[in-house]
Amino acid sequence: MSTGENSDHISQEPNSIFLLAKIFFDSLNIFLSTKKISLFVFIFLSLPLSFFFILFSFLTFPLENRIQHLEELSLFSPIHVESGHVLEEANKEAKSLLHLKLLFFFPIFLLSFFIAVAAINVTFFVCSNGKPTVQTVFTALKTAWIRVLVTTVCVYATMLACTIVPGMLMVFFETCPIVRVVLAAIGSGLELHMMAVTSLALVISVNEGMYGFDAIRVGSVLMVGKRVCGWVLSGLFVLFSGFIRGTMEMSMAMDGSDFERLQSTVVIKLLWDNVVLIFLYALVVQWSFVVTTVFYLDLKKKDSIKSDRDNDISLV
Repeated sequence: MSTGENSDHISQEPNSIFLLAKIFFDSLNIFLSTKKISLFVFIFLSLPLSFFFILFSFLTFPLENRIQHLEELSLFSPIHVESGHVLEEANKEAKSLLHLKLLFFFPIFLLSFFIAVAAINVTFFVCSNGKPTVQTVFTALKTAWIRVLVTTVCVYATMLACTIVPGMLMVFFETCPIVRVVLAAIGSGLELHMMAVTSLALVISVNEGMYGFDAIRVGSVLMVGKRVCGWVLSGLFVLFSGFIRGTMEMSMAMDGSDFERLQSTVVIKLLWDNVVLIFLYALVVQWSFVVTTVFYLDLKKKDSIKSDRDNDISLV
């Protein structure tokens, strides 16, 4: 590698710790400088999303555990008829779970969609020395909703492929534990990478007018030289979400609701006991879009500087 290439590589690989600190500091400043509009998005979009998501988790967690329990029970049942009855009961529970997922899908999807566009738009306005308002948020939703919708569908398809393909390969190599461990590690790394790329793709759909797999491709190219930072950001938000979900599951296990259908009084009690988690999850969701947008703007700035430097070199 020549000296020029080496210096260019170094310029694209800054200290990730300082970059992460800068991104989090800038995102915090954006929250503080847009208190009214950020609070509006938080109350009318982020909190309802968090409420629906946690309610959905409380309702589906016992069903998922019960289905798994029944399926395992059918495998060890010595009587064929008894095993058939257990599987039939598991199928009924699976249908109930599917109905719940369909019921909650649209409100959760729409609220996530609106939060993404709103948070990205607010961040762009602040970083461009503009003043975001409720009107600018509604304008962004009106002009960008088709692009973001197409990109969202492509994101779901991409993440689904990253989950299914490693899973199918692990089933194929069921008798090779070492290969399964390697495949699981590769699958997790690929999923984390694609989470970072697809998050950038949503920002690109709002800002650059691109959509679908083109936005995902541009996000992948833009992240070259800063992949580690993107992975860390995605990993942190995965950890936050995992912590919240783990805390909810722990509270349900302590409440003795692992395999029981929850009564309305139990659900209300669980929601009240976890009201802090509802606020925390709402904050994490909204903050994740702000952080991703700040990360995108930093990548865009470095890419613009690199392009200008390359043009200067070519002119010389």
